[in-house]
Amino acid sequence: IAMVAGVSVIILPGNGCTPVKAANWYAWLHDSLSRSGIKSVLRDMPDPFEAKESIWLPFIRQEMAADENSIIVGHSSGAEA
Repeated sequence: IAMVAGVSVIILPGNGCTPVKAANWYAWLHDSLSRSGIKSVLRDMPDPFEAKESIWLPFIRQEMAADENSIIVGHSSGAEA
């Protein structure tokens, strides 16, 4: 994957995955992308058990800096968001 300026990969976990770096494949993907020089974002989500839209979407936009240049990789509730 060639890095395009301004593009980042945002990894959104499923419900209950906290801390995210210890759950499923999230840390593996984040580390693999980082080693390849691709900016990736992996954060513990607020409200990790109910994944309320009113909490998750502002967090994704504001804290994870999702915009038109973001590639979203979502798993379970993260894919729904």
